[in-house]
Amino acid sequence: MKTRVLAAVLSLMLLSGCVSQNGGLTENRKNELSSSSEVSGSSEKVNFDEAPYEINYLYLVAQEGSNQSKVAQAVNDLAMKELNMTVKLIPMTFGTYNSQISMMLAANEPLDIFLAASNQFSTYIDSQYLVNCADYLTYLPDALAVLGEDAYAGYLGDFLVGFSVMKERAYPAGLVVRKDIFDGLGYRTDDFSVTTEDYSSFDQITELFAKVKEAYPSMVCLDGTSIMGLQQYSYMDNMGSNFGVLENYGQSTVVTNWYESEQFKFFCTLGREWFTKGYSSQDIAVNQDSGEIKMKAGNCFSFITNVKPNTAVEKLAQTGYEVEVLYLSDIMKNTNAVNASLLCIANASKDPAKAARFLNWTYQSGEFNDLINWGIKGEDWIETEDGMAAYPEGVTASSVGYHNDFGFVYPNQFAGHAWQGNPPDIWKQYQQYNSGLMVSKAYGFTFNSTPVATEEAQLNSVEDQYKKDLAFGAVETDEALKDFNEALYAAGLQTVIEEKQQQLDAWLAENN
Repeated sequence: MKTRVLAAVLSLMLLSGCVSQNGGLTENRKNELSSSSEVSGSSEKVNFDEAPYEINYLYLVAQEGSNQSKVAQAVNDLAMKELNMTVKLIPMTFGTYNSQISMMLAANEPLDIFLAASNQFSTYIDSQYLVNCADYLTYLPDALAVLGEDAYAGYLGDFLVGFSVMKERAYPAGLVVRKDIFDGLGYRTDDFSVTTEDYSSFDQITELFAKVKEAYPSMVCLDGTSIMGLQQYSYMDNMGSNFGVLENYGQSTVVTNWYESEQFKFFCTLGREWFTKGYSSQDIAVNQDSGEIKMKAGNCFSFITNVKPNTAVEKLAQTGYEVEVLYLSDIMKNTNAVNASLLCIANASKDPAKAARFLNWTYQSGEFNDLINWGIKGEDWIETEDGMAAYPEGVTASSVGYHNDFGFVYPNQFAGHAWQGNPPDIWKQYQQYNSGLMVSKAYGFTFNSTPVATEEAQLNSVEDQYKKDLAFGAVETDEALKDFNEALYAAGLQTVIEEKQQQLDAWLAENN
């Protein structure tokens, strides 16, 4: 999936006064969760005699289809019927969102609900763009019930930024391989057992690449924008910034420098081996195209990405090839896996309480989630006999009037229909997957980097200079790694590590 790193400056004072140093699920917040869940904002009687409130709802789309206006009208009609609210949908593609959202917030344009990325939380709080959702929990019982303790991963200090969408809660690293080539070479997924408990197990991947290269000399064995050394969230808990982490999947409570760990060095050394042997693309360190795009072009055997239960189905749709998935890490849940992007209430909202009620409704309305994801039932999609969503007869991906498949950025895809091709019980699989995860010992904690904002900014610049070349093996490992760490410490890494350890220790003392 996407890079999830909190911004360097977490300025938390302006809106919430004197806040606690750390966020997370404290005992007080557990009590909030319990008491707030007892008040049902969704079941509270709607006053249809008052003037309807208009909700301005910004959401992400793959593209605006020809049925966009029909979807907007259907959502409006549904919300009017159930909530006495009208809805103005504001659809944006990822590219438009990235270029427009900050300007839209700064201009105080009409907006009630929108999705915010974690690298903007502190800026948005500091700029007073957000409502503190902690003040409106009584209007959000369904959201709290759906999310459970994950509802509180969005706290920064005493400020509740927003609420996570319902999706997988861990980002293990996986190698996605073309099934036709994999099968043709006589391999099965059961042949592979790659684990960080035994680094020599990664030789299995090197041997696979060697076989592919021998059989298909012109094939690029590995391409895309990721490799193990860039999959930091798969292997450790960074607690909001990469500078000072909990290694071993967050099972330690000692903050260390991952970039001088045995693990990071091993990943860089392996990346160097793959690069020098010609297994990875020779421009992989500067390439901007995803592994999905590279595989779809036809000359890429594999790429590394975050994986989950239905990755093979998703990648078939994105690449045009059937794939197999080989796991390259254990499966861990940390705070960043939950709060990387949150549904927020904008400070521009004319009635935050009504905005909160609407947001609450989106977590329990399957019809709403289906509308913004799949479009108009009967025109853009139908329900199959086994309860899946599918194209109607005669409709294809190129002719459909509306189709996003963006459940991972919508409130609660579990309330709606999964797309045909997934297992019929895919939502149950997700829920089981989420319930069985290894959990970081710092789950619920997010680092407040305000005291070391200058150091964090300097460290980000150093990381940008060295990290990709090292991870992909485009430079000689030992010398570049030595230079990288020297530059990190010169930029103030030790100061950041000590500050993070101090905050973590205080959080652990409060929560254990």
